[in-house]
Formats: sequence, structure tokens, C-alpha cells
Amino acid sequence: DKLEKGLFFEENFVLMISREPYSGVAKAFGTICQQLLSTKKESIAAVGRMIANELHDEMEILLPLIPELKTIVDKYSSLTRHPTHPTNHGSLEDGQERWKYAFRLLSRVLNAAYSPMVLVLDDLHWADASSLQVIDYLVSDLQNTNRLMIIGCYRSEEVWGGGTLLSRIRRLDEKQEKYSFYITEIELQSCQEETVNEMLMTMMSVKDEKETEELAEICYRHTAGNPFFVLQFMLMLENESLLNYDYELHKWAWSTYQIERQIRYTSGVVDLLQGRMKKMSEDLQLLLQYAACLGTSFTLSTIDIIWKEHQIDHGDNACDTASMLKVMQEETFIEEYGNNGFRWVHDRVQEAAMSLTGNVAASASFKCKVGKALLSALNEEQLEDELFDVVDLINRGNVATRPELAALNLRAAIKAKSLSAFESASKYVEFGAAMLPRDHWTFHRELTLDLYTLGAETEIVLGNNRAAAAYCNAVFQRDDCSAMEKVPFRMAVIRKLSAGDAELKKKALKMCLDTLRDLGHKFSWGKGLLPLQAILSLRRTMKALKKRLGTKSLDASLGEMTDPRHLAIVQLLERIGYLSYTLELIFTSALGNCHIVDMTLKHGKNFLSSFGILNVGILSGIVMKENFGTVVACAEEALSVLKSVPPLREGQIMWSTYGFCLCWKKDLSVCMKAFEYAYQSSMRIGDVESAMWALSMYQIWIPFVLGTKLARLLKIFPRLVSYMEEHYQYEAALTIKMLWQGLLNLTTGTGRSTKLEGSVYSAGEPPRNAGFIEGIAHLIVGEMYFSFSYESAAERSIRFGGKFERICPALFLGMTEIFHRGVALYVMARKTKKRKYKTRAAKIRKTVKQWVKQGNPNIEHYDLLLDAEHASLKLKSYDSEHDAKSTEGYEAVEELYQKAIESANRLGHLQHSAVCNERYADFLLQTCWNKQGWTRHLSEAVRLYEEWGAVGKVKELKLKLQTI
Repeated sequence: DKLEKGLFFEENFVLMISREPYSGVAKAFGTICQQLLSTKKESIAAVGRMIANELHDEMEILLPLIPELKTIVDKYSSLTRHPTHPTNHGSLEDGQERWKYAFRLLSRVLNAAYSPMVLVLDDLHWADASSLQVIDYLVSDLQNTNRLMIIGCYRSEEVWGGGTLLSRIRRLDEKQEKYSFYITEIELQSCQEETVNEMLMTMMSVKDEKETEELAEICYRHTAGNPFFVLQFMLMLENESLLNYDYELHKWAWSTYQIERQIRYTSGVVDLLQGRMKKMSEDLQLLLQYAACLGTSFTLSTIDIIWKEHQIDHGDNACDTASMLKVMQEETFIEEYGNNGFRWVHDRVQEAAMSLTGNVAASASFKCKVGKALLSALNEEQLEDELFDVVDLINRGNVATRPELAALNLRAAIKAKSLSAFESASKYVEFGAAMLPRDHWTFHRELTLDLYTLGAETEIVLGNNRAAAAYCNAVFQRDDCSAMEKVPFRMAVIRKLSAGDAELKKKALKMCLDTLRDLGHKFSWGKGLLPLQAILSLRRTMKALKKRLGTKSLDASLGEMTDPRHLAIVQLLERIGYLSYTLELIFTSALGNCHIVDMTLKHGKNFLSSFGILNVGILSGIVMKENFGTVVACAEEALSVLKSVPPLREGQIMWSTYGFCLCWKKDLSVCMKAFEYAYQSSMRIGDVESAMWALSMYQIWIPFVLGTKLARLLKIFPRLVSYMEEHYQYEAALTIKMLWQGLLNLTTGTGRSTKLEGSVYSAGEPPRNAGFIEGIAHLIVGEMYFSFSYESAAERSIRFGGKFERICPALFLGMTEIFHRGVALYVMARKTKKRKYKTRAAKIRKTVKQWVKQGNPNIEHYDLLLDAEHASLKLKSYDSEHDAKSTEGYEAVEELYQKAIESANRLGHLQHSAVCNERYADFLLQTCWNKQGWTRHLSEAVRLYEEWGAVGKVKELKLKLQTI
């Protein structure tokens, strides 16, 4: 149930004196939490439980930004928060996605409690890039089914066409149809002169509009009709005694001549406000400037720290901070905000106070002085809370090259990076590098390397390749920099290249191998000996693993790897394994993973051990045809190691383990839960690539293999593709679009074309050497051949053989692909009696029997149907209906077909139930001349195909029923 009918609240962004990420959005969520804390305890407890249930690791990363969450969960929920897994080894892009997922989860929980929820975010022109990104996340969240409205307000004169805000608005406008949200733009004009006159008449209780027309004209000229400015203008007139109340006449009095003369040099509202401020005492003017430097809001304790450090010396007559703030409230410059806090009534007031000095250089120096005062007065905990504000204030006026200030900027950059605010991190690194003294390579080497490393990483993420190259080259060109000191820079470049096309991946692979050589780690004997070395390494590594697994688990028997050089080598080996696999260099991939396992056994567990163990198991099964039980044991050991050493990508290990190993051993419906967990786990650490593959497995691929109705899958495709493309996972989206198109062809019965093209996917066959995508395309086209023509499917099987298995070895989808090839080959073997079909079909049957023997619970009906097809080849086809009736002895074959049908029905596989009935019907007609049985089972096949959704197949079989 909803806590209320809905929620309406507003928050504003800060005048950009600080680069603090997520400032406005975090305050907005904090305000929602504060409002929640004012409701009934039962309601708070309910939301607290929802937050604790939905936000696991996300809670820990959101708490520094939204401390109000801790009050709700700690006080009103009995659930324990789980510690966050370290993600130091993940990419910066992963961190960005992690924040995206965290804000979306929180929004869904709060929006589930308050619906509709209306957020009014004012002064968007001051919003930081991170906050604008979060607004985009929330608006385009396809998984939030509750009603959410975000109203953003900004001043058009404060933004420009190529700026961040308008670019973001244009992007949202392009996305609204695809992501099912709507944008309405309303341009609010300033009040016209007539409206200003009505405002003045209301303020002064004047009934005759002629009486205030001249004053309204002056007011409109100086305020452009802005209501706030109009109010300030009138207050200024009163303070300057240009507008007075006549107690005898009981009305307001003014002289337009005196007003024009007095304010003729005033150009705008800032000048008007400064005019009022300059009439205040010197102490108050100084305090106004200090307060303006602290942002849109500040606390009494913070302003008091600065005042005590830099107040004007009046001896024993020192001014009290609280009393001066009271005067500022009375002058309507500030207002109370929160607990012992204050905020400016308008950002123009803050702007006026900030520029009271009238000198840009003096203003910058003033801010630097405020920043340094805070730096010296705040304790470590307070400094962490105010870090961005303090560093920004110092940077605005500091010109000294001081290493301690460079280190402070590094600290701010690291914090900004942890918040995925890469623009801010980049600026802090730039300031920090500029503050390094000339001898920084000699006396501040570690600080320099840390700054340059972070600079290279952030610039690569931002796409500023030239700036990234400058940081990298500054290190690469130094002869006194060791290979280990250069590793972080090379890894940053390798990650960037790894995300590119095949040519860039090859460059990344070469850089990995070169870096390994520089670190003194010998990788291979030579290119010509690589296959032999890979096979020998797999045998040796598997033997060592079996020996360890025969005693106790690796998790219990190994310590942790701590040596920085070993950890760097392992990271490079993981990249080699990944890049080689995507480039179809199977032996190089095998060797890279063997090295990871060898180093794990020799030097201890690390965050990549699970990858190495899993991949060695899979590759040994592919290359050496290792016993399947051993492969599964490796997969289970990889999962066991996860418990003590959080991996680089837990979700990737999960979906790889199940997708390539355990799906061959466990019930697919059980595996779906594992894929769902892998998706959630990956999203929580920002690994969207693994998350999208896992999501596609449990939402599409496993249901497809299990024979889920095609209409149900077709409903999922549009949102899933949009969701993947939103996260820039175009490869995963492409595979889903290809299956989508293939199923559309099946459900619409589009001729008998086996081309993978149509309204969703029209690029035809994907380019060769496209790796995994080519394999998926081959699989889907094979499905279309299988559905439209067994003869064509058999010929295709002869032509391409086990192409899918070669491209996507061990992927669980291969079990269905090879089964369909076997059925098609047996159809043609019975029809033509040709050896080329019989031999290949028998080989596939043998493979399926081996899977059953190894304990695959998903393919019993595969085995039974292929057995029935194989046995039917040994029987004669009779020349007449009379011969069939008078002959007995086919009971065993019929029993196999019936068992296959029963097994497929029990597992709920609609498609395969239909196939079994169709093949049984064909046997009854062609071999037994049992027309009644043929009609019954073919009709059942039609019914099942129709329920599954294969319209083209249904048309074909109905026509056959009518013809025969």
C-alpha cells in the first residue's frame, strides 16, 4: 500500500562554486527521507525494510551522500546491511554504472511508497554533470512502473546551446519514445509591464492603476518583470527612503523623479542588492562574503569557524556570529534551513554577496583564504564531509606550488572518482598536477605517479585521448620509471583498446604480452609451439588442480596473493585470456588462464583466481575432451573461491559458470535463478556487460530453450533491447534483436525464407569473424531452417557441421542446436537412405547419449527421440496399407516415440513436444501405414506448434493434413 496519496517536494541546485558531484539530487533524496521520517512509525518501518531488502551494497555507497537513509534503516529496520565488496580492480565505467543502478533502486523503492512522486528541481542551470546524469537515469528507468514526474526549472539566459544542460535535454527528447516517458517544455515569460503594475497595486493597496503606472515602468525596466527582482527593487526603494508610508494619508508615497535620479546608474538586481548590502556594517559585509563562499546553504558552526579565524579585530567588542546572522535574516538575505542551518533566499542574493569586493582577483584570493581557514580548523571527519568545498575554494585563488595542496587535490579526485564524477576528478587532477613543485619527480615521486595515473584513467573514460596520452607519455618517456610504475598507465590503455574492434583488441593483446615481458614473466615458447605448449599446460594445470581438489578445496588450502608484481601479472593474464577468446585464439586463451591458475597455486588466491579455474576447466573440456565431471568440479571450485576473495566481476563468474558448465548438469529452471542473481550482482558492482548477458539468459534464452510461448517472449524483446542499448551494450542487444527477428519470422509465417532479416533486424548475416555474435546468428538461422524445412536444415548441417560449437564452445545453447541438427539429419536419412545423413546423425546421437550419461537432466526427450529415429532406420517401409496391418514388431520403436513425447510434455517443452509428435506421425504413416495414428499425432503437433506460436509451421502441417 502507498504511504500517502503521493509526494510533492522541491529542491534547488547550488551556484557553481563547487564541483561536488550529485549535490542537488542527493539533497533531493535527503529531503524525501526527512519527509518520510515525519510520518507514522509503521510507515517508516515498512519503507526501511524495503530499502534494506532492495539496496544491499548500494546502501553503503549512497550513505555518504544521503545520510538520512541510515536513520531510516538503522532505527526502523531489523535487517543487517551487508558489507560492500571492494571494487578497486573494476573499471571506472563499472563504477559509473554502479551509481546509476544505486540511484535507480532507491528511486524505485521510494516511488513504490509514494506514488505519484513529483520532484521539482530548481536552478538546473547550476546542476553538476553527475546530477544531470542521474535525472536521465531516473526518467528513462524502464523498470520503475510507478508514477514519477520530474519538473526541472532553469533560466535560459544562464545556459548555452552546446552546454551540458541543453545537451542532456536534447538527449532526453530523443529517448522519450523509446523509453516510454514524455517531455513537456513550458517557457515561462517574465511578467509584462501591466502585470508588474498589478503587483505594485496589490503590494501598496492601490486601486487606481494610473497612480502606479510610472513606478511600474521604472520597476519593469530594472527587473525585466522577474517577480523576485520586483520584490527586491521595492525593498530597496523603501530602505533608501524613496518609498515611504504616509500615516496621515494612510497610503504609500514616492517620487518617480527622485527614484530615477537615485538609481540611474544601477544596471540590475545584483547592483540593487549590493547597494543594500553596502549600507550594512563592515562586519556584516565580510560575513556575507564568507557565507557566499560556502554555497547555497551553510551551518552556524561552519561560518563560526571562518569568522573566528578571519573576523575584524574590535578588541573586546567582537561581533557575535549568531546575532549577525539574525540581522541578515531580517534583511531577507538568508533564511533558516534544517538544523542550525541557513540558506540564501535566492541565488542572485548569494551572487551579489560573493562579488561585493568588485575585483575578480581579490574575490579569488578571498575564497582561497576561506578554504585554507576551513582546512586548518576542520577535523579529519569534518574535512571529508566538506572536502570538495574546501578544495574548490583553495583552487580558486591559490597560485603556490605546494605538494600538500597537490595531495589534497588528489584526495578530492579519488573521492570524485569513487562517485563516478569523472569531470570533477579530471579537474582536481589537473589542479593537483599544476601545484607540484619542479622537483616533484625527485622528492614527490609517489604523489606524482598517483596523480598522473588517475589523470590517465579519468581522461580515457571521458574520451579525452590527447589529455590521457599526455599523462601516459610523461611516464613512458622517463627512463627512471620502472616497469611496475608504468603498469597502471598501460592497463588504462589496454582497457580502452579492449572495448574496440578486432584490430584494437589485437593491439591490446600485443601490449599485454609486451608488458608481461617487461615484468619478467615468460608467457610462451614461441608462436609455432603455442598449440603444443597450450595442450601441455592444460594437462599439467589440470593435474595440479585435481591433486589439490582431491584433498581439500582451494579456498581452504591457499592464502591470499599480496605481491604487487604478481597481482599486476595476473591482471595482464586475465586480459590476454579474454582478448584471445574474443579473437578466437583458443590456444593463447588457454595458456593465459593456465598461467593464472599456476600463479594461484604458487602464490595464493586473488580476485581473478575464479576466472582462471573456471576457464581452465572449460578449455580443458574443449581442447582435450576432459571428463565432464572434472569440468564441473572446476566450475564449482571457482564458485567456492568467490566466498573468500571477491572477484573482479562476480556476476561474470556466475553467468559463465552456469552458461558454460552447470547448465549441462543442472535443471535449466534452477539455472534461471543463478542467472538472475548474476544480473543483480553485476549491476551492483557496475559490470553492465556481464549483467546484460545474464539478463538475456534468464529472460530470453533459457525460456526459449524450455519452449516458452513465443508471444510471451515477443512482449519482452522491445523493453529488453532498449534497456541494453541504454547501457551501450550493443553486442548483447544485437543478439536479442536477431532472435527477435527470427521469432517474428516464425510467428508471422513470413514465406519460407530463411534469411535473418525484417523489421527488427535487417543487416542480413553478420560479418565473418564476429565471434560470439556470428555464433548466435548461426544458431538462429539454424532454428529457422529447422522450422521451415528439415531437408534444408540437414544440408546446412552437412555444410557447416559443428560451427556453433566451434565459435561458442560449451555454451548451453549448443545442446538444442545439435539436437535439431540430429533430428533434421535423421529425417533425411529415413527419406533418402543415404550414408552421409546416417553417419552424421549417428554421431550426434552418440554425443547426446554422452551428455545424458554425464547427468544432464534437460535432454531426456532429445535422447529418446534420437533413439526412436535411429531405430526406425532399421525397419522396412511397407508397400501397402494391408502389409502394415498384418505385420507386427514395431512396438519398441513406437514406445520410444511415446516416451519422448511424454518426457517433452513433462518438462513443458512445447516446441519439442510438437517435434516428437510430428516425427512419430511421420513414422506411423511412412513406415507403418497407420493413417489414423498419423492424423491423431500430426493434429496434436499442429495444436502444440500453434500454442507455441510457430504460424509458418502450423500452415505447412495443416496443408499436409488436408492434402493427405
